[in-house]
Amino acid sequence: MPTIILSLEHRSSFTMSYLFLSLLTVLYVSAETAMFCDNKPDGAYEAGCRSFTRCINETAAVIECSEHEVYNSRIEDCDDPKHVPAPCGHMIDCTDKADGHYADLDQGCHTYYTCNGGSFFGHNFCPAGLVFNADNGVCDWEHSVYEPCGILPRP
Repeated sequence: MPTIILSLEHRSSFTMSYLFLSLLTVLYVSAETAMFCDNKPDGAYEAGCRSFTRCINETAAVIECSEHEVYNSRIEDCDDPKHVPAPCGHMIDCTDKADGHYADLDQGCHTYYTCNGGSFFGHNFCPAGLVFNADNGVCDWEHSVYEPCGILPRP
């Protein structure tokens, strides 16, 4: 593999460009989060099992659950997984699973979970109306997904 050596001038330009793009990303995400609560009543809005957005007076705050907690929609806060219904309260043993994403069949494939290095990294939700497509690792329309998550018969 070739080694790329940047002059001090190019390094500075590269660093400034990187910092500028990073700042734009943060501003975009911040603006998107701020607008998330526009015209919404106060409350918690589920974003996944490990975090959620809390809206108060149309102001958004993204709440990250601690390492051993998940989002509980019943209390609209982080909680011990044993008090939380599936899928968030259902921990998966990934010890013998290859790294990747797996459909939650018991949730009709509307959620999926991630295993990496033998560890369980939580459940994720597909957008409304979509199911997890294990063949390409994304949420997709049922008519584009093979059984058991979609309606396409396997060839």
